[in-house]
Amino acid sequence: MLVEEIFDKFSTDLRTYADSETVFGEAIDLGDAKVVPICKLSVGYGGGGGEGKEPSGKNEGSGGSGSGGGVGGGLSIEPVGVIVSKDGEVSVATIGGKESKLKSLIDMIPETVEKITESRTSGEDKEE
Repeated sequence: MLVEEIFDKFSTDLRTYADSETVFGEAIDLGDAKVVPICKLSVGYGGGGGEGKEPSGKNEGSGGSGSGGGVGGGLSIEPVGVIVSKDGEVSVATIGGKESKLKSLIDMIPETVEKITESRTSGEDKEE
């Protein structure tokens, strides 16, 4: 199978996963609210091919030409939030992930700077 054929097969298979129904899940009724899950779809793939030729020099006659090819890929589906519809109002609620971890770290900066400053100040007091 040629590399191009492999890529075509892979991209065809990928299209079956990467559709709106994958990103926006089926609506769920929860009491008087309707909830639609939202997912993040990440895709990566690559491939390559090669050719060979007759060896030259002292190894002449010990081999022939060759070829090779291959593709690889990955797909990740991660829940990131929900759309909530209730009483005619629509809202989006995110699910804690990398973004919320980063926000937590950023929120800790002022407190951390204060602790470092206090530590240095108390260290200077001890030296005097």
